[in-house]
Amino acid sequence: MREIAIEELTLGMCLSKDIYNDLGNIILSQGTEIAEKHLDYFRKHGIFFVYIDEIDEAISRESHRITMGNKLQELNDAYGNVLSQFKALYFEIQNRHFDFDASVVKEDLIALTDTLISDNDILGSLRIITINENYHFTHAVNVAMLSAMICKWLTLDKEMIYMAALSGLFHDIGKTQVSQELLFKSERLREEEFEQLKMHSRFGYESLKNNPTIPKEVLAAILFHHERSDGSGYPSGLREEQTPYLARIVAVADVFDAITSDKIYKKSVSSFKAFTIIKDESFRGLDPKIAEVFLSNIAAYFVNNRVRLSDGREGEVVYINKYALNRPLIKVSNAFVDLSMDYSIEIEEVIS
Repeated sequence: MREIAIEELTLGMCLSKDIYNDLGNIILSQGTEIAEKHLDYFRKHGIFFVYIDEIDEAISRESHRITMGNKLQELNDAYGNVLSQFKALYFEIQNRHFDFDASVVKEDLIALTDTLISDNDILGSLRIITINENYHFTHAVNVAMLSAMICKWLTLDKEMIYMAALSGLFHDIGKTQVSQELLFKSERLREEEFEQLKMHSRFGYESLKNNPTIPKEVLAAILFHHERSDGSGYPSGLREEQTPYLARIVAVADVFDAITSDKIYKKSVSSFKAFTIIKDESFRGLDPKIAEVFLSNIAAYFVNNRVRLSDGREGEVVYINKYALNRPLIKVSNAFVDLSMDYSIEIEEVIS
């Protein structure tokens, strides 16, 4: 391991120490291979030196270099493999074949998870997924990815990371036993219809509880991922301390992906608006500690993103206020807009 100036870095070198931002969160992990976007980030944030592995630079560039194109292809391939496997299992379960072997998807899911957690920029990873598929399938894979990343940020071990990914993938599998007409209804559900839909968590648990290839921790996450800290959730009205930890992790991932994805009856909201929703929910429903870790780590990657404001102006996120994560400082032309001071303006959309 040796310290090296940013100017001497070449693409493909590997970090030998974690890099932290001023929020105290890891922004790049040990083992990350340097890409062009990382060099840009270092220059803009006054990071002048990093530690790299002491191996021959020519070998490093040849054997470890990952271009953005390769990263896109690798991630899309891994995502597509999991999606295909999950769809096949989804239809098996829909036809009430509950005795499948979950190991058929575990290998591909581990490969996707390992690709994902090598870079903390989960939103950037989700943005470069080019596969177009039904929301009910992509939501499952997205929640698997988000749940795995949350576990990494919580510094949990690899076993828990993989368990969370599997929990996220199967969390809504009970919807296979819900009326498809209800599931794909384009209007908002009536109260009695919503009560029927809420049965999906029980249906999922009941469908898989006798399958020996599904861990009990995953079954608990499937059953309880809609429980809320204040007891307002379902199916059992559990409070935070009663709800299994994996279920609380999946709950945060589920809510975030649901509100930032287009649905039949509702357009998605921006990641910044989702911040506000997650923050509000953490006061009454979602686990506040898990939500805070999730939001603070996500926030680090909004810096340098171009955004469109609610007044039509476009600008660049230049600073995240750790006391108001969803209301950053925006540079618009030659002026600065501090959203933590001006609540009349919102971020409507992340452009890039």
